[in-house]
Amino acid sequence: MKARSMFSVVSLWLAVSSSANGCAGHARGVLPTRAGPPAQPALTLVWVGYAAAERFDRGVWRRTPEFDYEFTVEQRRYADHWESVKHMRRRHPAYDGSAGPRELTYFFRIDLDAVDGAGRVPMRLTSTLGAGEGRTDREFRDASLVFRADVSSMAPFDTYRIEQRYAYERGVLEETVSLDKGRAPWVRNVERATLFASHTFSTAPTRL
Repeated sequence: MKARSMFSVVSLWLAVSSSANGCAGHARGVLPTRAGPPAQPALTLVWVGYAAAERFDRGVWRRTPEFDYEFTVEQRRYADHWESVKHMRRRHPAYDGSAGPRELTYFFRIDLDAVDGAGRVPMRLTSTLGAGEGRTDREFRDASLVFRADVSSMAPFDTYRIEQRYAYERGVLEETVSLDKGRAPWVRNVERATLFASHTFSTAPTRL
């Protein structure tokens, strides 16, 4: 199946469900409603980055730059869970809209379980993309997440696989987001983001 037609299948599902994201729809009721500000997290991090899109074609990963995107992630870490809001922007002039609007927003909640016998932290995921689970180390440096995509059976994928590498000392997050049909690869986005932590300025940071 050609790239354009595969993305069109996803686009058809998006139109039917009146939802949009990178290649999937928003699950109803996942984004929590509230009045007033959020509870004070233990830590708030903001990541700003860029993703290079690729499609698996005849055994080879091929670049599809028209599906690249810029993104920011607001990550609030609490003692027993994390909450993240991700904003994506596709700016390439050749982007055809088949994977949703150019500007997208998603919500993720990761609940943390007790450290297991292997010294890993199990994670349970609820998100606008679907539900799933994963594992990470005790310092939250390397994480693997797998979750079921909330998409129609017509879509050319049904699973998301996310590999994360937090290089805190360098202020860098490297992440690969793969869209698979079972174990068969289809599309992946290779993300790299820079950390912005809260701080103050002794003087105005910019001036004319």
